[in-house]
Amino acid sequence: MKKLNKFLLLVAFSAAAFSCSKEDDATPEKSLEDVAFSMSGSSSVVTPPSAMASSDDTYAVQASSYVNMANAMSGYLQYFKPPQGAVKGSTPIMVANGRVAATQTEYLVYTWTDSQGSGMSVAYQVSEQSNKYVFEIFIKYSQDEGWTRYVYAEETKDGSEGLMHIYGGDDVVFITYSWKHTGDNFDFVISGVEDQTSFEVNIHVNTKTKAGSVEYVINDELMYKMEWDAAGNGEWAYYVDGEVDESGTWEV
Repeated sequence: MKKLNKFLLLVAFSAAAFSCSKEDDATPEKSLEDVAFSMSGSSSVVTPPSAMASSDDTYAVQASSYVNMANAMSGYLQYFKPPQGAVKGSTPIMVANGRVAATQTEYLVYTWTDSQGSGMSVAYQVSEQSNKYVFEIFIKYSQDEGWTRYVYAEETKDGSEGLMHIYGGDDVVFITYSWKHTGDNFDFVISGVEDQTSFEVNIHVNTKTKAGSVEYVINDELMYKMEWDAAGNGEWAYYVDGEVDESGTWEV
């Protein structure tokens, strides 16, 4: 088996840790207080076959680790449910180089102080834009500082498609999660850039059977491809210059 390069290991480690609907109608289809990010109640985004997840086979472990990169997104969802006592308002929060959409007419904003005693302030902001809802998380490390964007997420009103940007500072996107539901099929993409090296992880899972596949792409070149069935058995291929260099199978 080809060893994962240092960059891939770093990514895997960080993942494991962790216009209106009508132009002339400014009234949302439902109250923003009733709007919720569909994944905010989930502890995991994607679930692999149980036998694959518990296997000690090297390749089954690797396939499961790719799936868990998607589940790392759930670590950011703790802020999508304001705690009791959060202050509610309607004035939008802005960052230095942010802007409010011209067609946007209503915001719901909750602010509170982090319960861990850090003194950090947190803001959760919801708004409606055309056929989607937008969810944003801002943080303020001290009262002397301005708000910093931490998370930007958007989702179609039926919850079938969405994306989430995680910011690493200076309102620069560090990593992006995007997804689409089509029946029982769930397509999930993780992408980002680190030290001028881009990566993309494409995960496809049947939510009913748990069968799926994953492709790992670095600098626009396919590096790994893995597929597994409902039982968790699978096959893998390692690519060099677009051609299969090594391949094999695993059983759980």
